[in-house]
Amino acid sequence: MSYSVERSHERVTSLCRLRTGDGLFGIETSAVREALDRYELREIPRAPKFVAGVLAYRGEVLLAVSFRALLGIAPGVEASVAVVLRDTETGELFALLVDELLDVAAVADSAWEPNPATLDERSGLLFSGIYRTPDAPLVWLKPQHLQPSWLMKHIDSALQIGEWR
Repeated sequence: MSYSVERSHERVTSLCRLRTGDGLFGIETSAVREALDRYELREIPRAPKFVAGVLAYRGEVLLAVSFRALLGIAPGVEASVAVVLRDTETGELFALLVDELLDVAAVADSAWEPNPATLDERSGLLFSGIYRTPDAPLVWLKPQHLQPSWLMKHIDSALQIGEWR
């Protein structure tokens, strides 16, 4: 499913749409390397709750981030897709575990709005604004704010670790 852009000269952003819990999220397709529906996850003892474990990917070992844990959603449902992401700025490769991968949508840049001032601190760290689409608001995610190294640096300074569990 793609959203049509009203004016042909308007800039658009291509987002991979995904769902976790009741939320609808989008991440730039340029950051997505692959989506894995079959993977073996190995837990890491004493890792923060948002680190679901590690998985093998094309001869590499990737840290897997549980998006449910980042959102503070109970882990009742097992993530069905590991989205392999590469941060376009740092080149860091990691996996984001989500409930469902939906499709790719082209959204008009003019449909973007910044995070509301009432957004809680945790969400403010993770979300980069909202795209208003015909179906439902699409929360924009930046891979830089989901990568394990960034999360480890910002948890203690912005939030108490207990809030992430």
